[in-house]
Amino acid sequence: MKLKEGKVLVLDTGAILAGVPLVAPLKCYTPASVVSEVRDSESRAVLEKLLESRRLEVLEPSGYYVEKAVETARKAGTLRHLSNVDLKVIALALELKAGGVEVIVASDDYRVQETIAKAGIEFLRVRYKGIRRK
Repeated sequence: MKLKEGKVLVLDTGAILAGVPLVAPLKCYTPASVVSEVRDSESRAVLEKLLESRRLEVLEPSGYYVEKAVETARKAGTLRHLSNVDLKVIALALELKAGGVEVIVASDDYRVQETIAKAGIEFLRVRYKGIRRK
């Protein structure tokens, strides 16, 4: 996956529902599995507008980086607490980082925060207090 160098946000479902792409000054990415989790009509309408305007783009991580996400979660001790959607968010962040992009993951999920911190990736709390230490 080839993107311009710079800083981007990778969003989980909670970040999309909280409206992060509406206020974020950065390009936003998410895997298709996150888009599938947005079901209520109001959030879905906002999501469609974000996708049409390209403020949010859907990118799928490769299988290699999904495996890396599983390995990172195992090392962080968080694997059994993460869903497949969480692992795809983490995998996308890992793949973008490997491509030379500075990544911030927007998530309130403590286990996602712990896992990406273990991988040396910054996180952004959306609504709630995040983990206390990396």
